[in-house]
Amino acid sequence: MEFLLGPPFMVGIAVVVGLGLIYARRLYQRCPHCGRVVRRVVQGWLRCGFCGRQYRRGLRLR
Repeated sequence: MEFLLGPPFMVGIAVVVGLGLIYARRLYQRCPHCGRVVRRVVQGWLRCGFCGRQYRRGLRLR
């Protein structure tokens, strides 16, 4: 049980969480109209599943 509370284990967990956040940031973005989390556009335009409006990668209205 002492191993689970040790510094190396906690550092490992922090690294995994950090990498997960970086990966999620590359895959998702906020819809510029309603602010919900949607998939990031690679090319062209996508439609938000919540508000139904189209968005592109660099569009920032909010």
